[in-house]
Amino acid sequence: MDTPFTVVMYRTFHAQRNAIRPGMADIGLSPGQPKILHYLLNHDGCMQRELADACDIEPATVSRLLDKMEEDGLVRREIPPKRTRACCVSLTDRGREAHALWHRLCLETEDHALQGFDDEERAKFREYLNRMYGNLTGKSLN
Repeated sequence: MDTPFTVVMYRTFHAQRNAIRPGMADIGLSPGQPKILHYLLNHDGCMQRELADACDIEPATVSRLLDKMEEDGLVRREIPPKRTRACCVSLTDRGREAHALWHRLCLETEDHALQGFDDEERAKFREYLNRMYGNLTGKSLN
């Protein structure tokens, strides 16, 4: 009997996550933090709520992640003038460095995971995953 597609996706996701996590720990990152760093790299100074929406994380979870990331010197939060409750989140130099190390780790893991795939297969695979994400969330990854 063929393994259901959902199980294949789930197990592949976990295999990829397990391959990346030891390197994340070496960098000093915990789960959830890399996608925040990645978003901030291109949206520095964004509002905390925007960060939660973009990363598909509950606002309370983002708040806890940011508390730890701020403590570790990866991000800084500032309250903009005339906005007493909203807060802008920005990367620090340490955050940029951690993102660069995480990105390199991801590229190495991706190269290993996609051994034997040619460029066309890689592009199609990315396209299919982007389409699946859109079907499930109504959002685009690009």
